[in-house]
Amino acid sequence: MNRNGTGWTIAFFVAPAVGLLIALNVIPFVYALYMSFYNWSLAKPGPPNFLGWFNYEDLLLNERFQNSLIVSAKFVVLAVSIEVVLGTALAFLFSAKVRGMTTLRKWSIAPVMVTPLVAGLVWFFMFNETYGTITWFAYELGIGRVPFFSEDFLALLCIVIADVWQWTPLVMLIMFAALQSIPEYVYEAGRMDGLSEGQMLWRITLPLLRPALVVVLILRVTDSLRSLELVYMMTRGGPGGATETLPWYIYTTSFVNQDLGAAAAMAVVMVIFVTILSQFLVRQLRYREA
Repeated sequence: MNRNGTGWTIAFFVAPAVGLLIALNVIPFVYALYMSFYNWSLAKPGPPNFLGWFNYEDLLLNERFQNSLIVSAKFVVLAVSIEVVLGTALAFLFSAKVRGMTTLRKWSIAPVMVTPLVAGLVWFFMFNETYGTITWFAYELGIGRVPFFSEDFLALLCIVIADVWQWTPLVMLIMFAALQSIPEYVYEAGRMDGLSEGQMLWRITLPLLRPALVVVLILRVTDSLRSLELVYMMTRGGPGGATETLPWYIYTTSFVNQDLGAAAAMAVVMVIFVTILSQFLVRQLRYREA
């Protein structure tokens, strides 16, 4: 009797969270999956037409879709790699017992508080080729006009820099917490074994930071794959599709071209891919803990 009562009590408290999860995640995904099998266009009057797997088959031959996948991969690899390396280095720096580091650490997390749309707008004006702040410095240094948004790699690099500026503090904060959680007696044991500071870094500190590193990768990779705001505010997918990530292509397909069926098919593919990737990273975390 007590077990049944406990079970109903747990269900009572868990039910609101489960219901919210279903309402915000499961139902929209199922509806998008339903839309992906139809020719659903807001530009054409009349009911949607059932197409079966046509929208998914069309993606295999869609060069623009393939390009968006490549651009998204480049963006994620560049941004996340720099954020992990720089954030970890800053975590070690802020762990130093030097006067003023606590205040500096507090100020360093300010970019995380900025919304991505505002961050994109700020960096757009920084890199603007006509009146941008960085452009002005380039002229003052005698470099001249730099095609930040006109050259393919530079345009992508500008978005990467904006993303690194905003999310490196988050990586730093997680890695800093992981550093602080390492017991001091572990280092004392290492010194008793005759390990140097460099050896303790490679044999003790970095292996103990692996779980936190996997958490960082899960958060940043999944978040970067759905990044839209920076592209919207800075480049609008240009020049020539060089910065057209998959979320931006889905946005233009649905809200500009008003082809909801094709956009839903791309969104479903994206959700499945992100889910598989995140589950792979979670398994790595469980493996490390085991």
